[in-house]
Amino acid sequence: MVRYAILALLREQQDYGYQLKRRFDERVGAIWHLNIGQVYQTLRALERAGMVSAIEAAETDHMADDQYPARRLYKLTSKGRRVLEQWLQRPPIRPRPVRDETLIRLLVLESGRRTEALARIAAQQNLYRRHLTRLLAQKRRMPGRANGTSLLVSHLGLEAALLHTEAHIKWLEHCRQRLEECASQSEPAES
Repeated sequence: MVRYAILALLREQQDYGYQLKRRFDERVGAIWHLNIGQVYQTLRALERAGMVSAIEAAETDHMADDQYPARRLYKLTSKGRRVLEQWLQRPPIRPRPVRDETLIRLLVLESGRRTEALARIAAQQNLYRRHLTRLLAQKRRMPGRANGTSLLVSHLGLEAALLHTEAHIKWLEHCRQRLEECASQSEPAES
């Protein structure tokens, strides 16, 4: 998905890699943390595929020596515009799969280590509760009305992050309850 986000940002205006990351983060950073290395790796792949082109940008005088490489200004090509439009017109095929580290930990859990699993789930719940607190604080700091596409996407992205986090907390609680039920069913009856 990052490739389409970069193509869309370049459709708006040509830009540098770090600026593309900044613009991406301003809009959807609450739900998708983008690594700068991923931005440049994607830009190189898009350039090889002919979807973007890059030009060496003139540097300021204090950066014009060999210590600093020339910055590259990226722009969308006509092929990149076509690929982006085709993707925008294509509906999603299936829902996004649930891929969670906790699920894999439960998969490899040995039956005698349920107490450890419960402790890990509790730690995960605390992590998600702290994350929820940060998201709610971020929501309170946002302007009330979403004027403009960029701010609207930020609002929608933050709401998606909040709902996802709340759902994850609920799922972790379900996991905890089921593990406790299984543990109580497997305990030997007292004589």
